[in-house]
Amino acid sequence: MKKILIVFICLVVICAAGLPIANGIIMERTIKSAVVKNNKKAAKTRATPNIKILEYKRGLFSSRIKWRIENPGGLPGSDMGQLVLVNQATHGFFGVTSQTNLQETPGYMQWVNTHLNGKDPLSIQTQFSLTGTMVSTVQMNAFSIEEKGKKIDIHTLTLDVSTGKGFETLDAKGQWKGVSQGDEFVIGPVTFTSDLAQLTDIIWTGKNTFSLAQVKINDGKSDPVNLSGLNVNVSTNASEDKKTLTMVTDFHVDGIELGGKQLSDWAATFKVKQLDMAALEQGIVLYSDIMAKAGQRLEKAGGNPGNFQKILKAETTRNAPQLMSTLNGLLKKGLGIEIADLDIDLPEGKVAGSLDLNLKKDLDASNIFMFAMQPDMIFSFIELDAQLHLPYALAGGIPNLTEPLFPGMVTGFFVVQDDLLALDMHITDEKLFLNGNQVLLKQ
Repeated sequence: MKKILIVFICLVVICAAGLPIANGIIMERTIKSAVVKNNKKAAKTRATPNIKILEYKRGLFSSRIKWRIENPGGLPGSDMGQLVLVNQATHGFFGVTSQTNLQETPGYMQWVNTHLNGKDPLSIQTQFSLTGTMVSTVQMNAFSIEEKGKKIDIHTLTLDVSTGKGFETLDAKGQWKGVSQGDEFVIGPVTFTSDLAQLTDIIWTGKNTFSLAQVKINDGKSDPVNLSGLNVNVSTNASEDKKTLTMVTDFHVDGIELGGKQLSDWAATFKVKQLDMAALEQGIVLYSDIMAKAGQRLEKAGGNPGNFQKILKAETTRNAPQLMSTLNGLLKKGLGIEIADLDIDLPEGKVAGSLDLNLKKDLDASNIFMFAMQPDMIFSFIELDAQLHLPYALAGGIPNLTEPLFPGMVTGFFVVQDDLLALDMHITDEKLFLNGNQVLLKQ
């Protein structure tokens, strides 16, 4: 019995001693898998930064990893910057703890040495678990810089990010206390969250939230601006067959002050319905490719930002057939745009309204030429229902709003109802009605 117990204890000790080694192997596989996955996406969209592992030294109980993120946040196709990250990892019994620094990123450290006396405000800690999940905490301490003789305070930032096995899910939450320059300029605090699942290499579904407590600008030279209580919620959901997406954005602003004029309680919901996912992916890839090539041409032309618009226009024209193909892929039956619960309080009164616009059948972008000759035909392609109410005191003196603009209109876009300007527009039986009267586009 004693021999069995001794053997069991030895096995436990050996297995326990091997756990840190195993965790080091798991972390290496996790990191290298993430790099391969990221670079696959980078090759596809060309907007995602490419990652290269420069050095990976895995020991029994610790590892050192050095990698480079190329062109972070820069213009696709241009070499506007690189981040070099160094990870010092300790292999534990239940996972791996890694500390990350940017001390080998020359541009970043030069900025830290010049503006912050060499005191790096950034710290990054990551936990790798046995199951292949990863949790990172990014902490930025507060610091101040001088800009044109004025002190700018950058406040603390905390960001927690966790990914599931295979990096197919992402949960994040963060808070930034904001930035300020005395009482003249204030932004923050800001909070944000993400709860996402990867649907394809490019598209993620789930929810994002964003909250901004205040934006205040009062430099004494122009009218003061003060925004408070901005909240934005964005959700993206796929259909059961994963062929279309629906994206919903809700926003609310508690108050806005412009030049002493108080505005309050701005709210609305925006929805894009049944967006073709294959066409959307094609559009993202095409856009990334156009931007990348434009960036490359800009570099060859000397890098003058003033030339970018001209270069981008030429590149867009060169890709016109592909852009038309993407547009046709998006203009599918069921595609719709909806605005609901529009509610804006103004000193003159309330603005309220809604819009529901949908495609009844596939629409080819080339049909625009047919609509130019027979404009009424567009009503066979779309469904429309729209209402809008404005305070008469806001725009009642603008004649173009209440008077017919062409012979096919019986009323203007708005009619007067008590102290309101009202719009009611809808399509019934392939005919357009405005404020109860049919609109004839072709006389």
